[in-house]
Amino acid sequence: MEPTASFDLLARIQAQMRAVACRQYETVAVSPFTLYFHATDPLPYFNYAIPDAAAVPYGDLAAPLARLREEFQTRRRVPRFEFVEASSPALSSTLEAHGFILENRAQLMVCPRGSERGSEGSAPAVAGFEVEALDARTPLEKLALFLDVQRRAFGLPSLNPATREEARSLSDSLGDGFALMGRIGGRPVATAMIQAGGDGLAELVGVATLEEFRRRGIGAALSSEAVRRAFEQDISLVFLSAADARAGRVYEAAGFSTAGHSLFYRTPENPAPSPD
Repeated sequence: MEPTASFDLLARIQAQMRAVACRQYETVAVSPFTLYFHATDPLPYFNYAIPDAAAVPYGDLAAPLARLREEFQTRRRVPRFEFVEASSPALSSTLEAHGFILENRAQLMVCPRGSERGSEGSAPAVAGFEVEALDARTPLEKLALFLDVQRRAFGLPSLNPATREEARSLSDSLGDGFALMGRIGGRPVATAMIQAGGDGLAELVGVATLEEFRRRGIGAALSSEAVRRAFEQDISLVFLSAADARAGRVYEAAGFSTAGHSLFYRTPENPAPSPD
């Protein structure tokens, strides 16, 4: 049987997701959901809805989902959901009945304090690998470089370098968390972020390595270092959503284990064009 975390922990994780999204994005209440919108970036990963509570009877969602679509389409965003499967077990079938499609059923993984791996909790050795920590006080130029590396590593479209406004948005979103930029021979090649909220939980996100530097253990090394630094703060557990089993194995090397699943749903259509 697949290992799972307690319902209480999974509900806390979903509450943490809401708290961090609230800090980062514009919020719009469409009960029983809250919608989160990035101020400038239309990428679906930065615009989504989360259920307001765990394991509640939703009733008829036709009207709320219609309004949700309108809010997303007005902003030229793709209507999208992110949530912990066990915290909202009845939501999937309802979304599918209203035209949403499953984008991914990601492995939800956790690493409690004391489960981290590596040489005495440090990152596994990778030749020439160095880690630079960034936080809300880091100069905007360096945060812009971090964004450029991350976008290239994820294969996201970006015709121009990250702007100062985008770097400032990243700075504001870090809060008490931090970002890590991995370098090989001084060259930035990988990224990771720890998003801290309350309740002693933090989420590891944005772990990415430039294509030409993959399969060297850099992702596991950077993840291990992120977890180690998180536990130096007032964090008792780090969680993440691994895209697939292969990614999950990378995080297992850092001490993570499967706790359940995160679900990502979206509508198949593109955002409606803005009127002329």
